[in-house]
Amino acid sequence: MSNQGPYGPPPGQYQGPPQPPYGPPPGGPPYGPPPGGPQNWGPPPPQGPGFGWGSNGFPPPKKKSKAGWIILPIAVVGFAVLSSVLKHNGDGDYTQPQPTSTATDGPTEEPTYIATTKAPTAPATRTTQPQPTKTTPPPPSDTDIVAKNRIYKTGVQKTVNCRESGARANSATNTRKYYNTVLACLVKAWPKQVALAGGRFVPPHLVGFAGTAQSPCGGSSPSSFYCSSNRTIYMDVNSDLKWYQLYLTYPNKTQAMAWLRAEMTDTVAHEFGHHVQNMTGILAATDNLQYEFSGDKSLEMSRRLEIQATCFGNVFMGANKSSYGMTGLLKSQLDYLHSHQGDEYMTQPDHGSRAIIPRWANAGFVTRSPSACNTYTASPKYVR
Repeated sequence: MSNQGPYGPPPGQYQGPPQPPYGPPPGGPPYGPPPGGPQNWGPPPPQGPGFGWGSNGFPPPKKKSKAGWIILPIAVVGFAVLSSVLKHNGDGDYTQPQPTSTATDGPTEEPTYIATTKAPTAPATRTTQPQPTKTTPPPPSDTDIVAKNRIYKTGVQKTVNCRESGARANSATNTRKYYNTVLACLVKAWPKQVALAGGRFVPPHLVGFAGTAQSPCGGSSPSSFYCSSNRTIYMDVNSDLKWYQLYLTYPNKTQAMAWLRAEMTDTVAHEFGHHVQNMTGILAATDNLQYEFSGDKSLEMSRRLEIQATCFGNVFMGANKSSYGMTGLLKSQLDYLHSHQGDEYMTQPDHGSRAIIPRWANAGFVTRSPSACNTYTASPKYVR
């Protein structure tokens, strides 16, 4: 990839899960969901963090993107200050009246008593206790942001009755129309959960490009990706146009075209998953953590990020499976896609293996909840 570092695209530019170099086989998918049946589809059992916190190198661009970073709003605890006032009053002093007599030639009169003036009351004094110094609690750590994010407690995503576009990838215009239909559904699906997580929902932009795309994140990319700095999803139109033309030659065109539709839906949903990470602070925190490590630990952090984006995307697809028609042939092709996209087809282990991606994708699809997508507390063996 042009202008790519040793661990992937420039910071803030995130590519999606890797795609197989061939698409679906002519004879049909030999695989469905992961072996073992639905009981193995859920998220891995919690095992604690079990991983290192990484450097800033992000994985190389693949068929889909990574995500950028955003600052997550953080609640600040208020402080109550108690002050008491003690009031002391001085006692008034009074002079006792003394009799005054006047001598006269006549009989002595009864003594006349003249009250002396009352002494002024001493002014009250007020003593104020010193107020405690206000302190601001430290912000949450990057590890807390990714592992204890409030997005995991926002519950099951409700359907927005999203319907698949009738457009197909037979022209650049129709391909973009397909992408934008999925995007419009995602924009309706996520605002409530982002708000409950403490984030500010901002709809992303979507650009369908042909060839290579330049973005503010730096460099260029020949495949789909998400750029955090301008909150934009970049979709590779040419790639899907080529798949469409190829599948016109397949004996079983219906099956092959279903794979392409599943791939297009999954790519947009994955890229939007990075946007959710951006709005909730997970992207920025992961970026920070990756600066702390290199090599295997950095790649592990990249896998946690990418697998979570796929899981978030499948939360949406699971919530809208009935209205969207993500059942039957289309769902079987989605399962086949997940079991045939992975680091085995790429040069670096930075997006997750084909043995792991289906597990997290199905966890999101079946539960329809971000709680199934906390890759940051999973054992390393579940994000290999």
